[in-house]
Amino acid sequence: MHNHCHLRSGHPAPATSRTVHVSAVFTASVLLWFTVLATFAYAAPGAGAQGPAPAVTVEKVQVKDANPPQAYVGRVEAIQAVDLQPRVEGYLTAVNVTEGGMVNAGDVLFVIEQTTYRARVNADAAAVDKAQASLDRAEKYLKRLRSTRKSGVAAADMDAAVSDQLQAKAQLQEAMAALEQSRLNLGYTTITAPIHGRIGRVQVTKGNLVTPSTGALARIVQVDPIRVVFSLNEQDYLAMSRQVSPLPSGEVSFSDVVVPRLRLSDGTVYPAQGRIDFVDNEIDARTGTIAVRAVFDNPGQLLLPGGYVTVELTKAAAKPRPVVPQAAVQEDKDGRFVLVVGEGNVVSVRRIVTGATVGASWVVEDGLQGGETIIVHGLQKARVGQPVEPKLDATRGQE
Repeated sequence: MHNHCHLRSGHPAPATSRTVHVSAVFTASVLLWFTVLATFAYAAPGAGAQGPAPAVTVEKVQVKDANPPQAYVGRVEAIQAVDLQPRVEGYLTAVNVTEGGMVNAGDVLFVIEQTTYRARVNADAAAVDKAQASLDRAEKYLKRLRSTRKSGVAAADMDAAVSDQLQAKAQLQEAMAALEQSRLNLGYTTITAPIHGRIGRVQVTKGNLVTPSTGALARIVQVDPIRVVFSLNEQDYLAMSRQVSPLPSGEVSFSDVVVPRLRLSDGTVYPAQGRIDFVDNEIDARTGTIAVRAVFDNPGQLLLPGGYVTVELTKAAAKPRPVVPQAAVQEDKDGRFVLVVGEGNVVSVRRIVTGATVGASWVVEDGLQGGETIIVHGLQKARVGQPVEPKLDATRGQE
């Protein structure tokens, strides 16, 4: 019994020890937590206010005589092209064509059998003479009746004479029209070159029957001068248009603004420069481009219709322009911009209009001036309206 009571009185001691230990640990943790909170509450305001300005690499905007060409894909087209097609039926009796050779306007190239058409002309000419004789007779008879009307000419006879005279006159006009048509058909048997140019392959040879449905006998294309068609994107068109002064007539001429040159498919430069002779009146909504046409002299026939070339446009009157690294230029939905470091090293946004590229730089058409400071590297660290620590890009400055 005594032992049993001794055992019961000995159990509470360990439990009390564990309780005191846990309470001490909890109290220490709470004190540590409040100490940390107090430290952060004291330090946070001061840390934000005293933070250093981020270091960024900057560059002074340089002004250069930059006039790099803008390159576009162009397609060569003939200014004039004609398909020689027969307008009457008959056998070809002559083919006066050297395939691939040059022809002049008015040269006789093909002749269709003329015998039938010449006979038709002769027959229609005789019909005109006959109709003229009938009209002369009817007019004389009518004149005679009118002169003797007082002698008692019947009204019916007078009416018949007038009718005969009118019918004879109409028959003469009909005969003359038929003669004119037969002469035209005879003329159509001779096919001449309507333009000066280069003729292609002959599709039908001498002795074959041709009709208006036969198709083209050959094709002539004008090769000198020749034109090149290409497309400008909207930005380039706007940049070019800003430099154009309308003529007194209200027309706009781009020839004084840009000079087109060509680079051929083998990489060589075409010797002659061209001139802009056409800019379309609307931008293609599907492609965002506008069609432009340039004309080039082509005496050596290096340019042929259907070929592709590279059109290089340079400004006719180049002037110094600001040039900035492409790495400094950013773009959003409103366009391109740079970050400018101004008074107090505070950062601001500057919208710019870019032109051509020169190496790894943009030519700036509007928005910047020479000598201004822009951020080149560290753009992600800069904040608009906040100061930065600018460091000049010594490498760029030596270029």
